Amino acid sequence: MRRISIIGLGRSGEAAALLAKNDGFSVLVSDSSNGDDVRRRAEDLSRQGIFVELGEHSKKILDAEIIVVSPGVPLDIEILKEAEKSKIPVISEIEFAYRHEQGKVIAITGSNGKSTTATLVARIFESAGYTTFLAGNIGNPYSSSVMKTSPSSITVLELSSFQLEAMDSFHPYVAAILNLSPDHLDRYSSPDDYFAAKFHIFDNQSADDYAVLWADQKELKSLSERIFAQTIFFSSSSEVKYGADVRNNTIYRSGEEILNVEKLGIPGPHNLNNALAAVAMTIPFDVSAKILGRTLREFKGIEHRLERFFEHRGIVFVNDSKATNPDSLKYALLSFERPIVLIAGGYDKGADFSGLRDIFSKRVKAAVFTGDTGERMAAQLCDVVDFCAVIWEFEKGVRRAVSLAAEGDVLLLSPGCASFDQFKNFEHRGRFFKEIVQKIIAERDSDKTAKIPATRGN
Repeated sequence: MRRISIIGLGRSGEAAALLAKNDGFSVLVSDSSNGDDVRRRAEDLSRQGIFVELGEHSKKILDAEIIVVSPGVPLDIEILKEAEKSKIPVISEIEFAYRHEQGKVIAITGSNGKSTTATLVARIFESAGYTTFLAGNIGNPYSSSVMKTSPSSITVLELSSFQLEAMDSFHPYVAAILNLSPDHLDRYSSPDDYFAAKFHIFDNQSADDYAVLWADQKELKSLSERIFAQTIFFSSSSEVKYGADVRNNTIYRSGEEILNVEKLGIPGPHNLNNALAAVAMTIPFDVSAKILGRTLREFKGIEHRLERFFEHRGIVFVNDSKATNPDSLKYALLSFERPIVLIAGGYDKGADFSGLRDIFSKRVKAAVFTGDTGERMAAQLCDVVDFCAVIWEFEKGVRRAVSLAAEGDVLLLSPGCASFDQFKNFEHRGRFFKEIVQKIIAERDSDKTAKIPATRGN
């Protein structure tokens, strides 16, 4: 029997294991951890005849004709070095799933806006009548949906830089890089290495395919000279002949009027770029301007991305837990005219926050920094805001921020960092934040002597 080893037992590793079993492989899954979620998945797989080892990566992994790595697994761990010496192919979960794909793939990457744009693109194609699957870094493993694809279906993939490593035949019909800024410097030795991982999205494209790029970023515009696919640009600052742009405050698709910018369902300048990218990705397909405009108007965004989930005594509470790098935090701050009480910080990926000083001084009334990056963010940013606190524990930080917010403020969770110092993932962090806010407000409302301040102040 053919043998396959899968390293990493998160959602994508579990889905890849089940797909491999369906293919008739003898499957080994290995994870170096043994937490509750991993043990639960291991028990589920074991009941289906899949062998799982936890707490180590043993030599058994090498008894395979192919090794599939989950996106969170670095490619330089010792067992993969041994696999390379033994000439055992190592591929990503995305590559493994793609080998089963029957339809067309739209692949989307970038440093910011991936989830919002991918969800919007999927919504557009669903509205246009296409059988559509949304998968990848969005939280739905590609391996879980790929067997449902058909020659007429479209799969929209959100892809991280990690997922674009260890590719071989992955070949999207439409591939897009939304934007680039330094990120994941805890994994990559330099921003250029991180950017190079993103560029893999175009590796196997031909002249029959399409590459969608942001014309307003010179690094991406110049990239068009190095790829073989037909190039489609999007821009919010200049007209493009073939792509999506803004003219007289109206979105256009290759000269065709789509929608007035004021009618977009998602706010903020960054979301205008996300919408333009989505519009550009429809050019190779049959999607009418009417359907496109209606979907752009009706789409209200996604959970954990500038999610206005609560309003109380004139304070708007916003969950932006998906903001995991400095640029995404900057875009969040640019989205509000009200004074902002900010909760930021989290797992340290080695990012530099000093570039946020100007926007902090203009938009942030008070900042509470939490988690592993709290002290470092405070050192770079505290002197440009009226009030600043460093509180490692997330719940205590939220409570402090709520005590600082007054009528007319926005209380914004936009960490600018990953979540792994105190949470399983950004979804866990965002939902915990919403629960804690509701709990704090309920406590305050039950105690008539404790009130959220009615006027601004420290």
